[in-house]
Amino acid sequence: MKKQTIAIKSAVLLLVAAMLLTILTACQTPDKEMSGTTEAPVIATTVVTENTDENGLYYDDLPEDLDFNRIFRILGCQQQAYQFQGTHAEDEDAIQRAIYERNMTVEERLGVEIEWDLVQGTWGTRETFLTALQTACDGGTPHDGVIAYNLVPPVVAVRGYAANLYGAEYIDLSAPWWPSVYRREMLINDQIYSLEETNDHGVLMSMLAVFFDNDRLESRNLESPYDLVAKNEWTMEKLSEMIKDTYEDFDNDQKVSAGDIFGVCTASNSKIDAWFYGCGYRFSEVQNGEVVSLVESPELNDCLDTLIGFLNNNDVYPYDTSQGKMFYEKRAYFYSGGVYLARYTEGEVNFGIVPQPKLNSEQERYYTHLSNEHDAWCVPYNVKDMDCTSAVMECMASESYRQIGPLYFETYLKLRLAPDERLAGMYDLIREGITFDFIYLYTCVYSQSPKDQFKNCYLKPATYQWASTLAQYKNTWTAAFQQILDTYDK
Repeated sequence: MKKQTIAIKSAVLLLVAAMLLTILTACQTPDKEMSGTTEAPVIATTVVTENTDENGLYYDDLPEDLDFNRIFRILGCQQQAYQFQGTHAEDEDAIQRAIYERNMTVEERLGVEIEWDLVQGTWGTRETFLTALQTACDGGTPHDGVIAYNLVPPVVAVRGYAANLYGAEYIDLSAPWWPSVYRREMLINDQIYSLEETNDHGVLMSMLAVFFDNDRLESRNLESPYDLVAKNEWTMEKLSEMIKDTYEDFDNDQKVSAGDIFGVCTASNSKIDAWFYGCGYRFSEVQNGEVVSLVESPELNDCLDTLIGFLNNNDVYPYDTSQGKMFYEKRAYFYSGGVYLARYTEGEVNFGIVPQPKLNSEQERYYTHLSNEHDAWCVPYNVKDMDCTSAVMECMASESYRQIGPLYFETYLKLRLAPDERLAGMYDLIREGITFDFIYLYTCVYSQSPKDQFKNCYLKPATYQWASTLAQYKNTWTAAFQQILDTYDK
């Protein structure tokens, strides 16, 4: 790789310096026991080479003389624009300003002017977004790029509106700003129709993990989850033991309700999937470049036994719609949610954070599921200038890797939002465990998705049984899965 000649904007460096001045301690050293395979790059002190900066972060290989001299139109999800558009307003936080500066850097390096076409497009409004994209392709001018709610681009691919990004002129899929775990799931038959960035703000803030209230645990003489992780004893069974008989009717309404105290809460219905993936289960796997559905796997019955036993008792409140309020009001011993909740918990609770627990100590590693509050790239099949589009995608991901990732992950999370020195290492472990599941990513192609129907079975076992659910949906699921695979047989 060539060394980039355009330096990171001085404004970003000033932002980082300003944040560093506000933190309470110097850079903390993660526990040596917190090791694992690394899927996401971590800043480390290293020898600077021709291809890296002073933090050991790589530069991209884009030619230095690229100048497309044109407007670059991006269709984006309106509700999640804060993750990719940013702002230079003085009253916004440093991360928002850094995202804005990242975009300015891309414009300067490539000679483009980014214009945003923002449309409603999260879970409940995804068809509005898809209609806008398809209309632009069919009767108007297709956008140069699309940054969408992460479950939307796979639907775009199945409907035939997404371009194959494999082999695009300037996209280097081996670069550290494109996560290898996503590529392994979605690159089939030399075709990949969507990409997520390693250092996308939405990805980093959406990592699901388990918060714990140190004070509550100490009041019951319970062992620190940090120590359990270090000893490889942070498992579903151990967590179940720790929360036994923790329920209290705090609001005195004589019924189990959101106003009570629980051993475990989960942030919302969509985030309950973190328990499933944390235990190492999944609905599909890629074997030798082919996707295999695991929907009929007998192992899912074992998963049901575990999750039904864990989630269906008074000590657990599975879906807290308050998005963290129950935890920072000190009404939960443990809380499963996105790491971004640390910003609301800071100063309210003496907290720590660990990965989702393993199924058992034999499980090879911890797994981290991402909530759906993040974005993914795709490109219209009839884009006018794929060279320009691929250059912008590569440049934006590359600059995020050096500008947004270090600022949010290393400075904001690991320093400012790490109340004790052990949490910094946990953030690394959580990030290293990020996992993706092919069938999950294609959830919106299914009229009744396997993951949602399976969730019904472990949340409401008296009403839903997996055997009858599988029998009911087997044919439609098989047809939907084949429709997805046909996308890769072009």
